[in-house]
Amino acid sequence: MGPFETYTMDLATRALYWTLCIGAGWVISVTFILTSERLPVFANWQSILRIVFAIAMAAIPIFLLVVQIDKIINPNSDIPLSPTMFMNVGVMVILISSVIIMRIKPRMIKPAPVPDRCTFLDRLPPTLGSALISISSFDHYIEVTTAKGKDLIYMRLSDALEELANYPGQQVHRSHWMSAHAFSGTSRVKGRLMAHLVDGRELPVSRSFGPQVRRMAPVQITPKAVKAD
Repeated sequence: MGPFETYTMDLATRALYWTLCIGAGWVISVTFILTSERLPVFANWQSILRIVFAIAMAAIPIFLLVVQIDKIINPNSDIPLSPTMFMNVGVMVILISSVIIMRIKPRMIKPAPVPDRCTFLDRLPPTLGSALISISSFDHYIEVTTAKGKDLIYMRLSDALEELANYPGQQVHRSHWMSAHAFSGTSRVKGRLMAHLVDGRELPVSRSFGPQVRRMAPVQITPKAVKAD
């Protein structure tokens, strides 16, 4: 690979050049995407349009940074600041953005709506409401947590999951299930994957359920999110 006259560089220098260019492009693109998620002006935009716009804007600083990297690593080069060079950098940005979009596309899919009728919800006392957050297994009981509180129900987790077949959610561990509408992201704690919930709690994620959890779309936490006691 030798665009921008990098074919004149030795292998090590060329590798350093492209590592810096692509690495910087990746960091800048992700930064612009994350920033766009937090700006109110983009709140009503579709996710894919917001990401495409953010990446298009990121192309400008990436272009300027590539020019500076070239001047430092290859000072004898005389790369013109022309539309052609900008188009070349644009191709690199498109390749980087394609990888980014492929990685985050599953997370852009919003959870399915809560069904009007669910057998499991009929088991809950009226005081708990129907906004499920999580279900955890304790001996012969399950602890059901909703936006209004928690309670114990005498049944097996496996039976509860059968009744929740049409409710958007994901089993994350042999002892834990969470609602897709209560999932706010993941992190690693001492090497272990944890699922974050809108009420501030964390659930351990088993290795076997890790891929499914990583593909889930985190919901935006709002001030209205109720923290269960």
